[in-house]
Amino acid sequence: MTPDSKTVSTDDAHSRELEARFRRNLKAQKRNAVMMRVGLNIAGVIIALIAWELTRFLPGVNEVLFPPPSIVASEVIPMIVSGEIPNNILVSLKRAGLGFAVASVLGIATGVLTARLSVFNFLTEPLLHGARSLPAIALVPISVLWFGIGEAAKVALVCWGAFFPIWVSTFIGVRDVHPIYLRSAACLGAGRAQTLLWVILPAALPMILAGLRQSIAISLIVLVAAELSGATSGVAYMMSMGHQLFRVDIMFIGLFLLAALGFLADRLFVALTRKLFPWYASGH
Repeated sequence: MTPDSKTVSTDDAHSRELEARFRRNLKAQKRNAVMMRVGLNIAGVIIALIAWELTRFLPGVNEVLFPPPSIVASEVIPMIVSGEIPNNILVSLKRAGLGFAVASVLGIATGVLTARLSVFNFLTEPLLHGARSLPAIALVPISVLWFGIGEAAKVALVCWGAFFPIWVSTFIGVRDVHPIYLRSAACLGAGRAQTLLWVILPAALPMILAGLRQSIAISLIVLVAAELSGATSGVAYMMSMGHQLFRVDIMFIGLFLLAALGFLADRLFVALTRKLFPWYASGH
């Protein structure tokens, strides 16, 4: 082996060592950042719970109307053991998930069509923007008349609430794709379907994902109104029963469950987005 080849081998080994060290350091930094974030999240929740617990010692605080966390927690365990909370969570997740799924398909499809077809956009513009101004809670009576008090009415309301953020975000993302991308695709011989699948949708992906993420929270918000319209199960129904029985602790349990479901659903969506679209930088 010549001296030059030995030098090259040494340089290659040194480069690989530097690369491996860099990767280890990068992984360690990411792991430390995640641990710090989780630790601060937990610390924030603990501080809030301690502050809430201390309010029981303030003058004029009624523990029946504003029960501290210790009282609320004492009611959670029996409701979990009895299966009441798990059953209500599963029912609510099924309704919200189905409504969100339908809204995602319809919202993305409508957003693409209205952004790419001017005639379709002008035809539907007054209808869609007018309907977007209608609050979902205002549609509860008519949804009960149309679909009854079964699951269809609740899924329809969730779908209504989640549809519009997805549609608007998709519309803006597809509409604002830079023309140079479209001209480049045309110069390379891409047809309309290829341009849509391989150029437009990837370019609009950040806006589409933002709309989907926002609609996750809206689905849970509308779900409360939907389950208050004649439901016999679900987290909001459990809260309604607590209201009728003057059990504020049960109402607080429902609020905590909705908040926890919203937070976990958001974190799951972010994790799934990073897994499926690693080039999409989501630092949220």
